[in-house]
Amino acid sequence: MRILHILHGRELAGMEKICIDLCNELSKEHDVKLIAGEHFKQYIADSVEYEPLDLEKSRNNPFFLYHLYTIIKNFSPDIMHAHKQKSILILKRLEKFVKIPFIATKQDMKNKKAFHGLRYAVTITEETRTTIKAEHIYKIYNGIPYHEPKKINMPAGFNIVAIGGLKKVKAYDRLIETVSRLSFPCHLTLVGDGVLREKFEKRIQELGVEDKVSLVGFQLNVHDYLYSADLQVISSISEGFSLAMVEGIFSAKNLISTKVSGCTELLPDELLYNIEDLTEKINDVYENQESYHKIFNEVKKKYKALLTIEQCAKEYVGVYSEIISDYKDNK
Repeated sequence: MRILHILHGRELAGMEKICIDLCNELSKEHDVKLIAGEHFKQYIADSVEYEPLDLEKSRNNPFFLYHLYTIIKNFSPDIMHAHKQKSILILKRLEKFVKIPFIATKQDMKNKKAFHGLRYAVTITEETRTTIKAEHIYKIYNGIPYHEPKKINMPAGFNIVAIGGLKKVKAYDRLIETVSRLSFPCHLTLVGDGVLREKFEKRIQELGVEDKVSLVGFQLNVHDYLYSADLQVISSISEGFSLAMVEGIFSAKNLISTKVSGCTELLPDELLYNIEDLTEKINDVYENQESYHKIFNEVKKKYKALLTIEQCAKEYVGVYSEIISDYKDNK
């Protein structure tokens, strides 16, 4: 199968990582071409035919659209796969000219018009399905490549880790304030980077918790941090299907999360909390670590096999095949 992916993104965040991991895995058995920005090159496998292209250009630019049209025609894919809103809008413009079916994956809970009117779409949870208006909707859980975790040095005390971009939706300000109030010896490590880094650094100084909170920036070995900590916390206000949760299911000892999409679908009530109850919840985990560990281990047993990138790619291939067949029958 010849599969073309198009990814518009400025940084390697969750959605971008999913696309690149999927391309890398699919390319082991299929001909895969990825059109994306030059800044993603270091993460893309040699087996992927990579086309660096500045997708920041206007989708209304006829020269840009024609250039993209020639790239697609030269590759001659069986199916095209769009990731993120601008990629979808671009393929919507070109679909009638290239006459190749395309699918788009919805990774968040935002109501985006680009997904309305699509013939084929993928949702990652039942909740995200409600934000899509498409003729055919499939559900596929995001998967990740598994990396054997190893122990790394962590600060003294009960170690809490959160992973993800430093942005408002992650509610790390609430998490930092919570840690400042905990009475037992503990340390919070935030793994990730983003626009709010300076704001969080200032808040850490204001609270006088420089010895209790660390911002370690973007790291490729998040699995090592999760494996070496006592608790992973997801404090997000909104999620589509948290890759942090998936990473945790593979590597963390304990995990608790706010009641966001994806987490509510996979995690039992005992591991979920309301943001205003975060302090109480962390205290409860600290006092009952073994009980939480047993509950979380059941989650691991149930979902590990379903959340690998190999399983994710296998399910996408099945969907691609169905779409290609349907498209030929309904031209």
